[in-house]
Formats: sequence, C-alpha cells, structure tokens
Amino acid sequence: MRWTEPGAEYALLSKQPSACLAGEGPHVRSGRALFGAPTLLGGQAAKAGLSCASCHINGRGNPHFLLFGVSAAPGTADVTNSFFSAARGNGRFDPVAIPDLAMPGKVSRDAKAGALEPFIRNLIVEEFGGEEPTPAMLGALAAYVRAIGQCSPDTLMGRGVGDQLRAIDDGMTSAVLMFERGDHAGVLLSIAAMRHQLGLIAERYPGNRRELLSASRALQALGDGNRGLPALQRWKHGFDRGLAQKLRRGEGRSLYDAAQLRNALARE
Repeated sequence: MRWTEPGAEYALLSKQPSACLAGEGPHVRSGRALFGAPTLLGGQAAKAGLSCASCHINGRGNPHFLLFGVSAAPGTADVTNSFFSAARGNGRFDPVAIPDLAMPGKVSRDAKAGALEPFIRNLIVEEFGGEEPTPAMLGALAAYVRAIGQCSPDTLMGRGVGDQLRAIDDGMTSAVLMFERGDHAGVLLSIAAMRHQLGLIAERYPGNRRELLSASRALQALGDGNRGLPALQRWKHGFDRGLAQKLRRGEGRSLYDAAQLRNALARE
C-alpha cells in the first residue's frame, strides 16, 4: 500500500494481470522467483519491500503504482531518480510509464544476441544500487523475461494464497538450480525470495503470523548456516505437508477473501 494509488488498494490487492509464459522450465521458474525478491534490487527498494514484480506484476505492468517523489501519475516511475541510486540520478524529475514486459521493448530479447543479460545487470546495479548479480542469476532472470507473453483473452485474474505458494515452489526450484551451479549467492537470494512470499502471506493471515515467522526464521537459519540442499528440501517437505495445507484450508478467513479484504481496508 506504500506505493499504491489512493483508492486503488482493493483493485490492486484483489486482482492481477494475467500472464502466459512461453515455458515453465527450471530457469524460467528460478527467474520468476528472483524477480519477486526485493533483496535482488537492494538499497532503498529493498528497504521499502519493492521488487521487480512490484512494478511488473506477473511480468506485466502496474497501473496503480504511485510512489511519492518517484511517480508523477499512477503507473509511472522516474528510473533516473537518486532515491534508488546515485549512479543513475540525473537531477531531473522525469517519470515514464512502467512498461508491460509482454510487449516488445527497446532491448532485444533474442538469446543469441545476449543483450538482455547486461541490460538487466545494469538495472540492478546502477538503477537500484543492488549487489552484482551472478551469471546464474542473470541467466535465470533473462530466461523469465524472455518467456513473458500476453494471454488471449488478456484479462485480470483474482489473487489467492496459491499465488504465494507457487512462488515458494519457484524459490525452491531456484535454490536447487543454484545449488547445482555451486552459486551460494544465488541460493541465498532464492531463500530470500521464499521468505518474502511468506511475509506476503503473513500480511493476509493475521492469525497465522507466528507460524509464518517461525517458518521464515527456519529458512533464514538454513541459509545462514549453509546447511545444504537436503536440509532445505526437508524444510520444504514439512512446509508443504503442514503449514501450506493449513493456509489453503483457512483462505476463506484470510485477507485473500474479498469481503475480509474490504473490511480490513475500510479500517485503515
């Protein structure tokens, strides 16, 4: 809600743009997980909880994005604003429309051309002041962006806890891929992506926040202790058999439910 147009909170929190991917292999799913991790961008974006997916929901756009000092109107952002990074700050306020990544852009997405990876790297490091991404991270992010397409018909979809649970599945897929590549930084970012999704669920499940916080802390400990893939897989197995099922059963009492969401927003 910090970066949402006033009055559009219900619309944004209840609906999302559709997306049809050209494929859902491990690299695409890994990229989708990292795309949703604020830690990838670092700096002020990470502190605010902003990820690539905050502006590009399901890889598309966000017509309701509105951040004071960064947006001139809903759906715009000044990408050369020093709020995010001094490297790109140009001293002018010049917001542009947030692009829909299903549409052709200014950078070639031809994998043989190889232009997308350095472009994404510059966005992360220069535009947002994030840490240098590894080749495996860039490869996964580029694979996801190349896979993003429009659906026909192009409609809005409802939001549900299944969105976050699938994103946690993506994070696990990403962690496995990064383990296989020997990319410790990629593993940690994949775990951060999973923890972020647990946080998004916690916002919608006030009664389960303690359990979700415990699950998130357990994940953090696995990453901090470099416990290895089997330990992470055991965590995921336990989560799927326990808390994830509980969350699915309680979705009607959560803020994913339309009536519950309206009532909660009315109290804000």
